[in-house]
Amino acid sequence: MTTARDKFWLFGVRAHQDDSLLHGWRGARNGSRITPGEGALMLDVPNMIMVNCDGIPVPFSAHAIQYCESFCTMQKVLWGATGSGGFRVGNEEAFICQLAEKYPNIAGAFMDDFFGKFRSAADGDKQALALLQTIRAGLDAACRPMELHVVWYTHEVGAVPKAALDYVDGLTLWTWDSKELPLLEKRFEQIEKDFPRHQKMLGVYMYDFRNRQPVETPLMEHQCELGLRLLQEGRLDGMIFEANSVMGVGLPSELWLRDWLRTAKHVKVPSGR
Repeated sequence: MTTARDKFWLFGVRAHQDDSLLHGWRGARNGSRITPGEGALMLDVPNMIMVNCDGIPVPFSAHAIQYCESFCTMQKVLWGATGSGGFRVGNEEAFICQLAEKYPNIAGAFMDDFFGKFRSAADGDKQALALLQTIRAGLDAACRPMELHVVWYTHEVGAVPKAALDYVDGLTLWTWDSKELPLLEKRFEQIEKDFPRHQKMLGVYMYDFRNRQPVETPLMEHQCELGLRLLQEGRLDGMIFEANSVMGVGLPSELWLRDWLRTAKHVKVPSGR
């Protein structure tokens, strides 16, 4: 047994990444200056997913290395192999392998918004599968086994060829429209049935980007309590809180989450994978 805290992750992006999407929220006039490391400290979360949005931080750059240095106390770090919108610079997996040689907490790669590539062109399936093979082969060249986790929006169940999942170790499950959170448990059960071998982590938004508002407190409670119960039942491998880029501006969802985590982090859960 371990504590739930060991299963908690932060979805990290550069500070100010989502300022334009926060526009209009009181307290967010100047955006969020919270860095990924600061966000993890505020929530007392020990694991980090660093997503390189629009290619930033650039692979192999001093900027990227500095981010990794700031994660030195993290238990596990996943580094972006695709960023927002599925964007790639093109050498991310080689950089992840380099990071793994220097930083023992580098656990693998994370693909944000990748599955949209299966719908982007007539031959999207073929291209996306070839890219998945490239990413997987690149990670397999690392000094130790690297995991590959991918974003899956729960309303898109059935939209991705199952063959694509042969190259993936973990699914991170996200509800884009918070109004659909009451459907989350049923959707999780379907994914659990269809993909029993894959690790599964629940993505928890503090801000509803679809409706441009903080996630309402009853819905925050619903998704967090469901995730904690699934962790206790050994059916879930982690929870990811999104993101530092909406923190520090007074969202009631963030304040609620910080309070909830103070108790939830001590809950005993199976060690799992």
